[in-house]
Amino acid sequence: MCAEARTRPFAFVLTTGDNFYAPDGTATEANFWRPERCLRRLGIPYRAAWGNHDLAGTATAEVLGARRRWYAFGAGPARVVVLDANRPSHPGQRRFLARVLATAPEPVRIVAFHQPSRTSGIHPPGREQRRRWEPLFRRRGVALVLQGHNHLYERLVVDGVTYVTTGGGGARLYPCIRPAAGLRACRLAHHFLDITADPGGLDLRAVTPRGTVLERVRIPARSSG
Repeated sequence: MCAEARTRPFAFVLTTGDNFYAPDGTATEANFWRPERCLRRLGIPYRAAWGNHDLAGTATAEVLGARRRWYAFGAGPARVVVLDANRPSHPGQRRFLARVLATAPEPVRIVAFHQPSRTSGIHPPGREQRRRWEPLFRRRGVALVLQGHNHLYERLVVDGVTYVTTGGGGARLYPCIRPAAGLRACRLAHHFLDITADPGGLDLRAVTPRGTVLERVRIPARSSG
């Protein structure tokens, strides 16, 4: 990631949760300060989703700055909405998602959270995320949904929305074990995503630690109904 950032600087690093892979959600020398040192030296800001392994601690808020469990921000032509899939039934969260997607001026919409709503991995897809959030994704022009929790790279396209599970941040990898509608790719590899937005959509690359590109895909922007 640092090698990429030196040649093509990142605006920010967006996580899909389980930011500090320890039972108590604490940032330690082993799980954050040492492996992330080069990114921190480059001054790249973080935008983080909360994972289930982050809930017992405060590091996602205090170290990565995600003091709210759901929030949104603009990034050039994209509006990024970060949700808390630990609490998908929270009515205030759905109201927030509906309001942001209805009023976002940016032509490209991205949503990120931890526990996936669409996946072929070991952890099953979340029923509440599907029931409460996916109708808004379809109607309000979400182009890309970023998910974590399952330790793999996968891409699915359902009702025009692209779902990417990016959980290959360093822990033991999980296999693809279940049928999943719209599955286009599933790779067991540690990786990160390089995403570039323009008014017409997104260019996404899944890149391994050695710099190998697992997949490269263009995701068009979607209009809001």
